Amino acid sequence: MVKLMLGAALTAALPFAALGLAAAARKWGASAEASRKLVHILLSNWILLALAVYRSAWSACILPACFIVLNYASYRRGLFSAIEREENNTPGTVWYAVSLFLLCLAGYSLGTPWIAACGMLAMGYGDGLGALVGKRWGRSRFPEPYAAKSLEGMLTVAAFSGLAVGAACAAYVRDPAFALRAALSCAVPAAAIELFTPRGLDNLTLPLSVSLIVYLLARFPQLWPVFICLGVTLLVLLAAYYLRAITFSGLCSAALLGVALFLAGGWISYGALVLFFVSGSLASRAGKDGKAAAGRLHERQGARSTVQVLANGLPSLLFAGAYSLTGKAGCLLAVIACFAGAAADTFSSEIGMLSKRPPVSILTWKPAPRGLSGGVTLLGLCAGAAGALLISALALPGFGGGGMLASAAAGFAGSVLDSVFGAAFQAKYRTGRGRDEALTERPRSGEGPLELARGIRWVNNDVVNFASVFLCGLALAAVWRA
Repeated sequence: MVKLMLGAALTAALPFAALGLAAAARKWGASAEASRKLVHILLSNWILLALAVYRSAWSACILPACFIVLNYASYRRGLFSAIEREENNTPGTVWYAVSLFLLCLAGYSLGTPWIAACGMLAMGYGDGLGALVGKRWGRSRFPEPYAAKSLEGMLTVAAFSGLAVGAACAAYVRDPAFALRAALSCAVPAAAIELFTPRGLDNLTLPLSVSLIVYLLARFPQLWPVFICLGVTLLVLLAAYYLRAITFSGLCSAALLGVALFLAGGWISYGALVLFFVSGSLASRAGKDGKAAAGRLHERQGARSTVQVLANGLPSLLFAGAYSLTGKAGCLLAVIACFAGAAADTFSSEIGMLSKRPPVSILTWKPAPRGLSGGVTLLGLCAGAAGALLISALALPGFGGGGMLASAAAGFAGSVLDSVFGAAFQAKYRTGRGRDEALTERPRSGEGPLELARGIRWVNNDVVNFASVFLCGLALAAVWRA
């Protein structure tokens, strides 16, 4: 009983000791942000003391419940200056205490109280050190509205969140393999959550998400590859987001698409997505300045959106789902062919715009405006074939050389079909009059809607991409089955 009372006194004293150290640090010249993060990091260690002292949910939750009340009073009244910002203050400290309360309640109730340590330490050390590194050394800023966050800070969050989770699991579970899997599974998701969660809510979302991942890994070890898939996907997409190659909504859609493809089609389907996205993004950035004028004819410019992600990725997901349900090898090969077709179209369009020779219409072979759908060049066709072969190389282990060539042929045929559909059916609008008359794929200008010159109004580049990619996969699945 004496030991329990002593431990409870220590857990009650620790927060005030942390506040005292932060106040002393301010007097010694530390900045307000540094003192805040000092408290942020020190208080996360409270959970370690609580795990050593308390044996039930109700006893462990008493002090966190008190912290919620005190932190809210401080947020409203400024009681503890060491943890509140003078400007742009947020209820982050309140969410911090709420996280502690919820994790203690869930951890003890589920019989795995140590998962609370994983979440709290990831938030304390990952978020705390990430903010300090970003403030001091952050130079590489993310796009708006997240320009306050830096690439350096995000990588620090990932590194120290993973280390904190790994250390907690190693200490409480005593299984090095599980500790490593948990660390790798949590690192990148923690960084992504910290980056995109607004107004101090990351003090709630980050620890709860990390603890949930660790609990699921402990309860269902077979989920380990899924979380690794999620981590790799987010890492690639965060790099693309930093490079302004994808929007936030596109990032979320691509992350869901990646996990769904992995669940339905395994590593081959997932690898095809990653290889297509990386190679397609590189092709889009090649000779970017030289393609600016031609790119202005396109309806969609700049970073990839959700619609573009689905136009290129949804056909593959449909065939991956068919493979999961039927086990037909042709459906899995069709997944690769769809991405080969998407890559061929991307390479053909992006590299073809750099051709010194003007494009010609694939239907009439007459000169066509550079950048307008339906126009082809020899350079673009060769680049499309190279893109299809690149993705189709993934078919070699499971389908051999024949499968690779079949996939590449279907993908290249899909890119040619894309040009045919683009020339015959895609909507094109008239700009200017007389000698200034020209065509564009954009339905509006700064002055308002434009007049439809040819094609079908609802058939835009995304519809053409989806149709051509889906048909090339469908043809290959049918032929391979036969």
